[in-house]
Amino acid sequence: MSARSAAPPGRKSLEKLRSGLAAGWPPGLTVLTGDDMFHLDRAQHLLLASLAPAADSQFALTVFGEEKVDVSKVVAAARSVGMFAARRVVLLRDLAVLEGEPTALQAFAAAPPPGAYLIVRAPVLDQRRKLHKSLAKHGRLLEFGVVSDPRQAAEDIAAIAAEKGLRLDREASGFLAGATHGDLYRAATELEKVDLWLGGEGTRRVSLGQLLEVAAGGTLMSGWEVANALYLRDRGAALAAIRRLTEDGEEPLRMLGGVAWRSRILLEAMALVADGAAPGQAAASVNAFGCRRELEKALTSYTLDEVLAFPAHLLQADRTIKSRSIPPRIVLEDLMDRMIRPRGGSAQG
Repeated sequence: MSARSAAPPGRKSLEKLRSGLAAGWPPGLTVLTGDDMFHLDRAQHLLLASLAPAADSQFALTVFGEEKVDVSKVVAAARSVGMFAARRVVLLRDLAVLEGEPTALQAFAAAPPPGAYLIVRAPVLDQRRKLHKSLAKHGRLLEFGVVSDPRQAAEDIAAIAAEKGLRLDREASGFLAGATHGDLYRAATELEKVDLWLGGEGTRRVSLGQLLEVAAGGTLMSGWEVANALYLRDRGAALAAIRRLTEDGEEPLRMLGGVAWRSRILLEAMALVADGAAPGQAAASVNAFGCRRELEKALTSYTLDEVLAFPAHLLQADRTIKSRSIPPRIVLEDLMDRMIRPRGGSAQG
């Protein structure tokens, strides 16, 4: 299977888990790790629902995570199979509360009692720490890594939609991936709205136009305004959108991510123009779902040198937001000022 056709990493790990549960998940130490919280949370739910279903959870399941706890106590709980349940399932919800030496953990992983399961939720494993390194080495790892490009999340979004009986066309799934910046939780929320709006049962097709109609006026389109203003080279509209969104509590890094994603699309299209394509042809050749008109405008108002400078501006803004006390709104406004204003001139607004 080619890299292009392979399932995204988070969904691939979830499919592996489903297959393992169907075949019979082996006892021992299971570690859920990675920064794809959507699929990691689903994996945790599937494991608990299968190994400690609701009817048995009172006797079969023990959860740690609120207070500091020693490794030996967690392992002892996993080894103590009770008389009222066939299995013993222990969930450690937060690795940060775990203390002590990993010896007991290693012994449990090497030879777990029948029906004994220890599930550790560890989004980040620091190989410099003994406990973390031991989990990575001795546990059954299920890794849920996010895709590097939000557009790749379109496959995951289409799969989530299919579970609800929605069949997204390519433009709809691509738009939702970009508008949510690859945030699958946010995408799932928007799909819930579409599901309710369409109503009915069975498979329902969803076009880009329908998705835009549902999204209009909601939070999905909020960060879209800043990126559209960038494409239209409208500094006034960009600054107004940043101020309003900041006041409404929109996450600054989410807005920055939207601008970065659309900047990459512009750079791809600009490269096609540099190779001789017409602006309209270039805009139709990249994944500019829901913003093709604005992209075509950008291709005629920016130069290649200006667009090539965008990544450096974005990197500087990202570092400033994360490391300094300057209000993020000021950082974003300065970013738009540097990206939109032409050299030696002034931008609209």
